[in-house]
Amino acid sequence: MRIVRGKMHRSEMNGRHRVILEIISTKPVATQQELAAQLSRRGFPATQSSVSRDIVRLGLTKLDGLYVAPEDAVNVGGPVTEIDTAGDNLIVVKTEVGLAQPAALTIDRASIDEIVGTVAGDDTILIGVKNAAAQRLAIKKIVKLFTTSQTRARGAGKRPSGTRARLLWSE
Repeated sequence: MRIVRGKMHRSEMNGRHRVILEIISTKPVATQQELAAQLSRRGFPATQSSVSRDIVRLGLTKLDGLYVAPEDAVNVGGPVTEIDTAGDNLIVVKTEVGLAQPAALTIDRASIDEIVGTVAGDDTILIGVKNAAAQRLAIKKIVKLFTTSQTRARGAGKRPSGTRARLLWSE
């Protein structure tokens, strides 16, 4: 998974996933049932369980009770500019120059169970995790950690506009 501030690109995403991202970026969606209903209205048969699998595959997270794509949260500002993975056990977090060490300290102090340790340079943090499942959870928690309450209030009911982030999924 790669989350980057900038332009959006989804190379291997199917039409259903594109529609899900469009729905959550334009309407506040709080439950899987709401998302399934929206998909059905757009011609995509959906059940709560199929939507649940889509949410995991897309890496969606909830901010203030509403589903958001992780790149929307990274796009809103703060020290983090990019989140990427390197295999199943590493997360690479890019920050503004000089902010990696304070950001790593914030991550360490959050005591995220899935994280084994962090190493920070000037603008890059390497984060070791236990496995692929822990990696997905840790990324969601890191995104939430760096999303400010002001950003959440601004995004409630309305999603960030302007330049969107790109998200590349690797299998």
